Amino acid sequence: GFRADRLKKAMTENEAAFEDMCEEMRKDLDLFWEESDREYLRRIINGKAIPGLFDIFTICKAVNVSADYLLGLSDEMY
Repeated sequence: GFRADRLKKAMTENEAAFEDMCEEMRKDLDLFWEESDREYLRRIINGKAIPGLFDIFTICKAVNVSADYLLGLSDEMY
């Protein structure tokens, strides 16, 4: 399943700030982005929520890592 610990590590290593991730999600989701989604993203980062497939794709772009890494399928970050 989704590994929040790896997301936090990737955010640190790739210097991807929370605001950068919000901006990427805003761009990808466009009209579907709401302010409440910021809390949803915080919950994902803290391991309190499991992201959907599209959210995983967007998060991967924002932090520049592979989905396999965030899903625990590979130890390779890129």
